Amino acid sequence: MSDITKALIEQVHDAISDKSPLNIIGGNSKAFYGRAPQGESISVSPHSGVVSYLPSELVITARSGTKISDIQALLAQQNQMLVGEPPAFNGAATLGGAVATGLSGASKPFSGSLRDAILGIKLINGYAEHLRFGGQVMKNVAGYDVSRLQAGALGSFGILTEISLRVKPIPADTITLTKTVSAQDALKELRKLSSSGAPISGGAWFDGVLYIRLSGSSPSVKLAKTTLGGDLLENADLFWRAIRNFRHPFFKQRDDLYRLSIAPASPHLQDVKDTFIDWAGAVRWVHAHSPFSEISALAEQYGGHAMRFRENAEHAECFHPLPEASKNVHKSLKLAFDPEHIFNAGRLYSWLGSHG
Repeated sequence: MSDITKALIEQVHDAISDKSPLNIIGGNSKAFYGRAPQGESISVSPHSGVVSYLPSELVITARSGTKISDIQALLAQQNQMLVGEPPAFNGAATLGGAVATGLSGASKPFSGSLRDAILGIKLINGYAEHLRFGGQVMKNVAGYDVSRLQAGALGSFGILTEISLRVKPIPADTITLTKTVSAQDALKELRKLSSSGAPISGGAWFDGVLYIRLSGSSPSVKLAKTTLGGDLLENADLFWRAIRNFRHPFFKQRDDLYRLSIAPASPHLQDVKDTFIDWAGAVRWVHAHSPFSEISALAEQYGGHAMRFRENAEHAECFHPLPEASKNVHKSLKLAFDPEHIFNAGRLYSWLGSHG
């Protein structure tokens, strides 16, 4: 565990002077995510360690290079866990990378994402300044939430050095039920469950099987199990872990992989043969040979957006096209935080600071 903030600032200062882009790396577990990186690598992996942990306050602060698995282990000692179930990628993923990608597991629709849990951050910007935003308590304040802006930004606005998060108690009881149903029937049941008050914490469907995870007090879980029926899935944690870490057999296929975030009430995508439903219908993973433009249009048809997930592409876009007004906001933010386009240039979008 060490604090290398000064060394990181020096590297950023040199990169600004040379107008040389930097590729921010943590555990490098998500190098596939987004467009191809540009520039010299700058590693935050050595910048690790828990700065403070207040179990009674449900708050933890850690440096960006701290492994997600280490944080999970520490929290588990106090019967607590991270909000959003971010992927750990076999122990390689770091807290900074988890925030930068903004990925969350099956519980996101029911108890929030990692982004929702961010209380404050420290960041080195494109002026080599070490800035702090937010704090360790949840506040209702007017203005732009710079801390949560970093979630999903892929390091476009600077190097995260420290993150404060709200955490939550581990549920007293968790089980997973399975039912053999069609995709359309699964979606109907998930919609009904999501509005029923049942303690659902995960809903997925694949290859004719519906998976319903229930989490909460033992009496509430037992009652829901009796009401819902279905078969109890043994070693269920392995199933949900495989999904959030993209180790399930579905994600290992070689075809192009797309992620569609759409309204949960949307019908099953009949034109797509190979589908994995997650987030109780709000996420549809599909393998397809269709151009990204067609997949994006399909997502828009159901009020959502899409991304090309698997391989990074040096020239192709990976994230849903933005309207001009949103593009201008992104460009203005990039200019404010990183005027020389030093950080992860073009990683999010080709037009967001790409060097060639």
